[in-house]
Amino acid sequence: MSGYIKDYRKELDSAIWMMPPLYHRIWQYLKYKVNHQENKIPMRDGSFLIIKSGQHLTSVRDIAKNIGWYEGVKWQEPNPKTVTTILKWLETQSMIKIDRGKGNRQYTLITLLNWDSYQQKSFEGNSRETDGEHLVDINKNEKECLKNDQDSTTTKNAYEGASDGVSTTDPVRGDSIEGNSVEEISHTPEVRIQKLLDGFVELRSHGLITSADDYQQAKKIIEFGISLENALVWMKEKFDSYQPKHPNKRINALSYCVGYIFDRHIEKQEKENSHDKTTVHQYRGRNGGSAGKGKSAEQAYRELEASRKAWGG
Repeated sequence: MSGYIKDYRKELDSAIWMMPPLYHRIWQYLKYKVNHQENKIPMRDGSFLIIKSGQHLTSVRDIAKNIGWYEGVKWQEPNPKTVTTILKWLETQSMIKIDRGKGNRQYTLITLLNWDSYQQKSFEGNSRETDGEHLVDINKNEKECLKNDQDSTTTKNAYEGASDGVSTTDPVRGDSIEGNSVEEISHTPEVRIQKLLDGFVELRSHGLITSADDYQQAKKIIEFGISLENALVWMKEKFDSYQPKHPNKRINALSYCVGYIFDRHIEKQEKENSHDKTTVHQYRGRNGGSAGKGKSAEQAYRELEASRKAWGG
């Protein structure tokens, strides 16, 4: 959906601003959805239903679905009865008019009252009063944009100067990443957290929004010392091995992958530690003696130090 609408500070002093948040959410949604030009819809009897500017043909259930939101990883939608109650309130406030067609159940056509005056006259009056204010804001915004461009250039140069020394292949897609690209893995923990979340969204393949819990899980992974590259690889392994019990079952939260990522990290550390101990056990001193089987790493190190001292090392 493209385009924009004009919004006004005067809503802060209106009745709807003092109502529960869902009231304003529905009102704002209707302002976004109404037609900005006249359209017509063919009806079964051969006639046409004219949808004028400032009108929206919809249903209570469609409104409930389209104003839903995420709470954590769970999608929430208001009850259609709640939506109906709010629409009735908007009618009593002379903000909208609802036409339901024949038998009061053919369709739901919502008209935003005084839409034309809201879009034009109110704006024109406000523009005369605040031209100076808007000019100041524009100049300020231009300076901020210029500053942000300069900061971006500095940041890009910093990225180009150094990387984390890890593979420049995207672990999720396998695509090659240019060595001097701004997309290189950053030293900044916050950037690594965001890249991990981006990788999760890409693997999840539905929904672009991550929850507060997803952020905390990503932060936990990075702060534990797990490299971004390993975390992305192991997360992909978890997705690849996932076998849903039915078609609608899918991975919705990063927390589902966290346990597996931690297990793989600990497994990797244990292998590295085991390799270090094996190297110590297999060490043979200059006197031809062996560290011996079954000795601990501490014993082997002590014998190694004693051997060095004996030979003046």
